[in-house]
Amino acid sequence: MSYVSSILGADTSTTSTTSKTGAASLGQDAFLQLLVTQLQYQDPLSPMDDKDFVAELAQFSSLEQLTEINTGIDKLADLNTQSQVMGAVNFIGKTIEANGEAVSLTKGKATPVTFTLPEDASTCLVNVLDSAGTIVRTVDLDAKKAGEVEFTWDGKDHDGNVCDDGQYRVAVTATNADSEVMKVSSTMTGTVVGVTQQNGTYYLNIGGNRYVAFGDITNVIDKTSSNDSDSGKDSGSNSGSDSSS
Repeated sequence: MSYVSSILGADTSTTSTTSKTGAASLGQDAFLQLLVTQLQYQDPLSPMDDKDFVAELAQFSSLEQLTEINTGIDKLADLNTQSQVMGAVNFIGKTIEANGEAVSLTKGKATPVTFTLPEDASTCLVNVLDSAGTIVRTVDLDAKKAGEVEFTWDGKDHDGNVCDDGQYRVAVTATNADSEVMKVSSTMTGTVVGVTQQNGTYYLNIGGNRYVAFGDITNVIDKTSSNDSDSGKDSGSNSGSDSSS
């Protein structure tokens, strides 16, 4: 879940329902008030049975403990939120790699996507889809060796026209020597430029309206050693001009 633009606009109408339900529950103060009132108006000639009174005191003690537990849980939740905020802020300015297949196109320039082949591929097709799920371009990368392959779309459709700026995604279909379709994972790279929060969860903005959750981060890239790591990657960026319908 790396391209989460749609998730960031999710409906949050259930919040008000939860709040109303919590407000209607019997609290510790109300329980104690009922117990004291019961003692005040009991018949002095026929007082409350000791066992019943002890049972009600036990209920009050249990309620008090549950209240303390809930308070402790709320404090832990606040600490977790603060931890997320601090963690998110520490990522700003850093280049990260995360699971995802989102592509942002701006003025004909697309962000790259890296996919990993578990074994040598005899065929490798990259489909570029728009936000509606329609294939706007299919790029044939031919045979590829196992490992990481970096792909950069040239921003054009099947007819060679530059596509509109916006969000796209890639779907890779690769087959091995036995013509079996392989499971291909993909990652995207970007520099964290901001943080956004939705429903208590923080997402990192890596530019181009692409957002990633903490759990999707696979690597924090050290720019000083990026040149060395790039030498071990196969590149599909020059194949963006070879397409098939």
